[in-house]
Amino acid sequence: MASIYTENYVLPGQSSLADDARGEAYAHVVAGALGGMPDLGRLLELGCGSGATARFLASMLPAHEIRGVDPALPDEFLGTVGKVTLARGLLEDHTGPAWCDFDAVVSINTIEHTPDPSGFLSAIAARLRPDGKAVVICPVATPANCELLFFDHLWTISRAAFHAFAAAAGLRVAKTLALDKDLTCFQVFVMEKGDGAQEPAAAANPDDAARYLAAWQDLDGFWCDRLDALGGRVQIFGAGQMAAVIRAYAPRTWARAERLVVDDPTDAWDLGRVERYVAEDHALGYRTVVAVNPLVKAVIAERIWRDGGEPLVMPDTIQF
Repeated sequence: MASIYTENYVLPGQSSLADDARGEAYAHVVAGALGGMPDLGRLLELGCGSGATARFLASMLPAHEIRGVDPALPDEFLGTVGKVTLARGLLEDHTGPAWCDFDAVVSINTIEHTPDPSGFLSAIAARLRPDGKAVVICPVATPANCELLFFDHLWTISRAAFHAFAAAAGLRVAKTLALDKDLTCFQVFVMEKGDGAQEPAAAANPDDAARYLAAWQDLDGFWCDRLDALGGRVQIFGAGQMAAVIRAYAPRTWARAERLVVDDPTDAWDLGRVERYVAEDHALGYRTVVAVNPLVKAVIAERIWRDGGEPLVMPDTIQF
């Protein structure tokens, strides 16, 4: 796994606006989860990406030192700025006194990438002070959602499974939080050192994930049939993570698109020809594939309809 994130892994630097927005949203979640720690002095973030969340936390928490580590940290964010120090590498690469005895350890969307979740939580516990807290955020298991589609997500972790992983690491889940809006597909676990009761095992529902993945398997054919019936030129609205997912899972649809259109081409991922979205271009006969997070697909489709266009959205079987 280390080779994936140390060679040609460019996600943290793809879109600065989206990265900052995501970092700020998660920082608010983490700050809320740690709000009862007035003596919070030192915080460590594992898998810090570009460091966006760490930088926002520096202004939200009373901590005097925040450290972050990530194997794919972009060069421009290396080093210390104010209270925040960011380093490249894996946690085991940083073992000196400066990387131990933290009041809080935070990890956002990292545990699902690790080959050994309980071992990962054990590493977190080892860096915590006896009265410290850990905050781990990861994708939910239910409802099935687009986090299932990424090849480097080795785990989809239910609440019961997370409690078991934590117990094996000597951690007790003190609080579990559900998120909403853009973060609906993520869950938060706040942990302390010690033993605790296991989360009651919920009945597994593998059919949910199976139905969701089947819907993605059918998506390319669904859109190609629609495009055949409609005729005309094809463009894709969106040039971020979901557009990249469409490129992988709907390649025939992707190949038919002349261009990607977005409101701000300067913040687009490097996915090919990108132009500014212009409502008047619908008069040129474009059919517009909506390649955005399924949670907001209806909003974008409505906008395209109002502009006189013909949006193609994911079916109702892909809601998340």
